[in-house]
Amino acid sequence: MAQPDIAFQPERWGADPKLVALLGQQGAAQFRALFDGFPEAVGVLWAIRDAGGRIVDFSFGYGNPSILRAFRLPAATRDRYTLLEALPRMRGSRAFDAYVRVCETGEPWVHEVTYDTPFGDGYMLGTFVHRSAKLGDGLINFLTDVTDERRMEAELRSYAHVVAHDLSEPIAGISMLVRMLERRPEQPPPSDVLRQLRTGTERARDLIDGVLVYARAGELSMERVALGQLAAQVAEDLRPSLERAGATLDTRELPEVEGDPRQLRRVLQNLVGNAVKFRGETPPRVELSALRDSREWVVTVRDNGVGVDPEQATRIFEMFARAGKETDGAGIGLPVCRRIVEAHGGRIWVEPADGGGSAFRFTLPR
Repeated sequence: MAQPDIAFQPERWGADPKLVALLGQQGAAQFRALFDGFPEAVGVLWAIRDAGGRIVDFSFGYGNPSILRAFRLPAATRDRYTLLEALPRMRGSRAFDAYVRVCETGEPWVHEVTYDTPFGDGYMLGTFVHRSAKLGDGLINFLTDVTDERRMEAELRSYAHVVAHDLSEPIAGISMLVRMLERRPEQPPPSDVLRQLRTGTERARDLIDGVLVYARAGELSMERVALGQLAAQVAEDLRPSLERAGATLDTRELPEVEGDPRQLRRVLQNLVGNAVKFRGETPPRVELSALRDSREWVVTVRDNGVGVDPEQATRIFEMFARAGKETDGAGIGLPVCRRIVEAHGGRIWVEPADGGGSAFRFTLPR
């Protein structure tokens, strides 16, 4: 399931006048009592019509605590936005047309959709099976979170690909070299053959180790953690590569959080290590900082490197994804970071940094 911000406790929306008009005071109260404790996200939208009676937008009616928490929706959302104001990308979309069709015909609509977008003052993130049904002059939406299932399916496909291609390639190379050596048992193996054998075995071992690290990334042992101390340990761990690259690591004041120190150290090490690895022509500058808002800490690892193509900004957090074919590595570091951060109740993303490079950000509950 897409990890909600466990520190965000929504304020329940007040009475919905249109729901009361449709069902009466008692019926509306029973409706809310039924869905307030419902584990899945439930929301009601009311049609907004123009002078000709055509549906041009929807207003927000009722939202149960599950949807408010999942999308981080404050109580002011209903008064501040219409649907298209909160989610402009929906204007002219198939989904909006389907909403209109549900209202006009009463025919239910079922669709699977993946969100990664601001939603008013909240944020929609994850993959949901979306079921809509007519309710008065509006509709009721049920959203079933299938993020984990779809991610697991994608990762199983990635595992199969690794076994079929990435892992089988070094194994096939090792097998060929062994057969070559077997044909000349009386001769010492040439140094280039030994080098190829070593490279192949290291590649296979890296892939296997990476899968094991990813599998264990969600296992947490929580305690009070000083991120500043972790950053100092990471700087010491990476000192040889930082010195070789002529890199500077500027660590600002960092908070104490509840977390797994071993796993959070791995996140910082991966992000700082990537900042050095994907450097530009100038010596790398990496800045590690944190800001606090009302609900969470936002930790940022900013660099002046080559940056991330916006079209790859989501894909690079998928298992075995790499920025390009020429990129070394198994493509496991960032997915491990994502898995660790989400296990802590946060989320992770990347955006362009001012002046060039990238800013990798992740949240931790406060």
